[in-house]
Amino acid sequence: MQELKKLKQVKKLGIRCVQSAQGNALCAAIGEMNFLESLNITAKAEEEILDLDFVSAPRYLRVINIKARLTRFPDWIPELEYLVKLMLGFSNFEHDPLDSLRKLPHLSRLNLWDDAFSGDSLHFKVGGFPKLKELDLTRLNKLSSISIDREALLALEHFRCHDNPQLKVLPKDLQNLENLKYLEFADMPAELVDSIDPNKDGPCHRIINHIPRVQVREKVESSFPKYELRPIPTQLNI
Repeated sequence: MQELKKLKQVKKLGIRCVQSAQGNALCAAIGEMNFLESLNITAKAEEEILDLDFVSAPRYLRVINIKARLTRFPDWIPELEYLVKLMLGFSNFEHDPLDSLRKLPHLSRLNLWDDAFSGDSLHFKVGGFPKLKELDLTRLNKLSSISIDREALLALEHFRCHDNPQLKVLPKDLQNLENLKYLEFADMPAELVDSIDPNKDGPCHRIINHIPRVQVREKVESSFPKYELRPIPTQLNI
C-alpha cells in the first residue's frame, strides 16, 4: 500500500483481495493520485468490511467499480462532478443510496449488484439522475418495490432488472419513462413476467407498451445451464 503512493500520475487503478485492515492505507494512497479517472476495488471476501473514507478523493474520477461491503455510503461519491459510471456490489447499504446520487450531473450508467442495497424499496425522485442512460439492478435479494417520480430518469434508455426474487410486481411508474428504448427482465419471479405477457392477458402489459424493445431471459430445461431471450410484443415492435 505504501508503494501505491508513488503512482501519482496513474489514471486507471484496479486492486483485488483488499482486506479490512488495508482500508485506511489504500485511501491514503489513492488520495495522492490526482489524475485518477478509473477506480476498481474488490474485497478479498464478502465478509470483509472496508472503510473507504477519503479525506480528498481524486476529483477527476469518471468510473468507479466497488465490490465490497462498506461501513457506510461513501460521502465523497456525490461530490464527483465528472463521474460517468458507477458500479456497486456487496455494499449492503441499508438505506436507499439514490438520494445521495441523484444530483450527479454526468452520471450515465448505474449498476447496483449483489445486495449493494439491502433494503426493500428504491425511490427515484423528481429531477434525479438527469443524464442517466443505463440502469442495472441485479441480485438485490430484498428489493420488492421500485418507484419512479414523473420527472425522474428523463434520459433513461436501457433498464435491466435481473434476479431480484422479491420484486414480484411490475413498477407501474415505468410508464413515466418516455425515452426508455430497452427493458430486460432475467430470472425474475413468474408473477412479474406473466403480468407483462399479452399472450397470458397480462394486466400490466399496458405499462410497458410504449417501450420499443422488451425482452425476458428465461432458463431452459437442459443438462447444462441454458437461457433464451423471449421478446414481449409492444405497440412499437409488432
